[in-house]
Amino acid sequence: MTTDRRPRLADVYPGLVADIVRALRLEGPKSASFAETFQELLFYGPCPDHGPPCLVTAPPGTPCPAMTEVELDGETLAMFHLDVDDTAKMSITHVEVLDGRELDPPA
Repeated sequence: MTTDRRPRLADVYPGLVADIVRALRLEGPKSASFAETFQELLFYGPCPDHGPPCLVTAPPGTPCPAMTEVELDGETLAMFHLDVDDTAKMSITHVEVLDGRELDPPA
C-alpha cells in the first residue's frame, strides 16, 4: 500500500499561514482553536479550476457548501470554503486568498 504524503500548507506558504493564524487568534477563543487546526492543513495544490489564489486543502471532490471570511487589520485576508460533517464539525477544503498578495507556485 502506498501513502500519498502531502506537504502542509504552512510549509508551502508560511507567510500566508502565519498571517491567517494571527488573524484567527485575534478573533477570539473559538477562532483561536481553529488557528491550531489551520496550521496542520495539507496542501493539495492550486485549485484546478481557478489556480492561485485558490488553494486546495482537502482531497479533490470534497464538498464545500459553506464559506467564511477572515480579516486582519480591517482587510479581508482570505475566504475559507468549508465542509460540514454530520456532527457539525467544519473542515477547510479551500483557502481563497483575497488580499492581493502574490503566491509563488510551490516548488
